[in-house]
Amino acid sequence: MKDFLEKTIREAGSIAHEYFIRGVEHSTKSNPTDFLTIADTTVSEFLVDAIHAQYPDHHIKSEELSADINAGASYEWIIDPVDGTRNFATGVPMWAVIIAIVHNGEPLHAAVYFPVSDQLFFASKGQGAYLNGKPIVVSRTDTTEYATGNVYRSPQDRGPYGDYVTRYRVATSKIFADTDMRCTNFGSAASFCFVANGALDFALGNSGLDWDYIAPFLICKEAGAIVTDSDGHPWKRGRQDYIIANPDIHPKIMKLFLP
Repeated sequence: MKDFLEKTIREAGSIAHEYFIRGVEHSTKSNPTDFLTIADTTVSEFLVDAIHAQYPDHHIKSEELSADINAGASYEWIIDPVDGTRNFATGVPMWAVIIAIVHNGEPLHAAVYFPVSDQLFFASKGQGAYLNGKPIVVSRTDTTEYATGNVYRSPQDRGPYGDYVTRYRVATSKIFADTDMRCTNFGSAASFCFVANGALDFALGNSGLDWDYIAPFLICKEAGAIVTDSDGHPWKRGRQDYIIANPDIHPKIMKLFLP
């Protein structure tokens, strides 16, 4: 299953990359920032067909699939065919193909592939996290004074996206006003993967769905990150808010979310 996952996500990335090089037009879905391109639907169709042919009894969920296949099966594949579609559609090379495999409700395997840079982040439960086959771990930064991370705040509920809006408005204001943390925003799963490999120290946000989170969050956990919601509880499927950081930085960031 792991070999099939790696092979298939690379093939999907190659398809998407061809569209990226040519350039694509886009439409919008739930709000003006929620982009859709022909690459999203084409890659989704490729992945759904490939997975269903190999594992006909498995549950398949894709962002661009109107209805799940085999809902309720013990194995579930969760797909984001092009994560960071706004980047993709506007020529920004920070986008990825994401696939998670869940077994009996628990994330089992995770793959996030960035075709432009040919970076495949991969993890299996209890087996560590890897970038192109080499082990990765989170950073050792232990103070917010020198911490660098990704901050994403949805300013309002936008269709299915955005939660805990007021909480994140207050906390992010504290970050910019009261700390020396360096902040960026990649607009894709890169923010999570770069925490996993130590390039960033933290990531926090309040907008995303299953296909955005489940794979990269497993990669982060396997790399040694603490992954919680903004209440400080272990992150669970269905929550849009997250705080991900190395073990030294995480409790310091959590303090910013206190009343």
